[in-house]
Amino acid sequence: MTIKWHQLIEKAWNNRKVLHESDEFDSWRVFHGYTEGAKGIVIEKFGTMALVEYKDDIRDDLDVIKDALLQRFPFTLILAKGDQSIGLRLKDRIFALHGDFSDAPEFAKEYGVHYSLRPDAMHNTGLYLDARPVRKWLANNSKGRRVLNLFSFTGSLGIAALKGGAKAAIHLDRSKELLPRIQKSYEQNGLDLGSRSFVQGDIYKHLPKAIKHGQMFDGIILDPPPKLRKSPHSKQQSQGQDFLGLAKLCSKLLSPGGWLICMFHRFDATWDESDNEVIVSSSSTLKMIHRFTSECDFPDDNIDRKLRVTVFEKI
Repeated sequence: MTIKWHQLIEKAWNNRKVLHESDEFDSWRVFHGYTEGAKGIVIEKFGTMALVEYKDDIRDDLDVIKDALLQRFPFTLILAKGDQSIGLRLKDRIFALHGDFSDAPEFAKEYGVHYSLRPDAMHNTGLYLDARPVRKWLANNSKGRRVLNLFSFTGSLGIAALKGGAKAAIHLDRSKELLPRIQKSYEQNGLDLGSRSFVQGDIYKHLPKAIKHGQMFDGIILDPPPKLRKSPHSKQQSQGQDFLGLAKLCSKLLSPGGWLICMFHRFDATWDESDNEVIVSSSSTLKMIHRFTSECDFPDDNIDRKLRVTVFEKI
């Protein structure tokens, strides 16, 4: 089937008018192929760079996609990134369609905050665009709070909390390789990383230890990947994002009036079911106070297929 790329990209671009007319951020998803006519294809904008990611082999279509994008915006760099499922080595899957790698932006800008980017990374460049409203919420609701950022990745959520006035943000992640990327964002935003802001290790090991030592937080960000790896410190294999086990631990670390923000990327449960699971696992010490989801650059009529964000408060 021939995909009419010019028509699809033009329609998607026009549907995002409110985004590309905003001066508050320079990055968003240009094309969400899952619901906009080309499943498995997404195009994202970071400043003057566009990133075309594809899970099916559409290399024959890439020049047409490039031309369609350049008709919409004066991109200085357009990168193509093929999924590993197409059977090519990484260096053969990531290449420039337009411009040069030297033109790649170092940072994305959003609500006055700079986030470090790495366009040639095997997976995400460093900033999940569907979480833009989460970062905005954190900036508006973190003042004076001590925040724990779990599964922190490149630290964008914790950094948003700090820029919103959090008195501390502790990032916890398994990968020590992420630390230089977090440091880069801290430096660009004039923040002091310090010696205790990043903890590398297993969440199932560190959270019980923190509970035992009586640590308390005024806010916890819980954003586990869709499928957690088996932990030697967990008594059983976690199912999916394991909110049943993780919310139980988090509820014990929250001060009264503290919030827990949960980001659901699961398709095995509805939003209501996910919220109820968190409340039950906390022994009803948490109550739901706010819900929101991704914005117009992630269109989907089925809310349970989108990122779903719920904020709970410790009673």
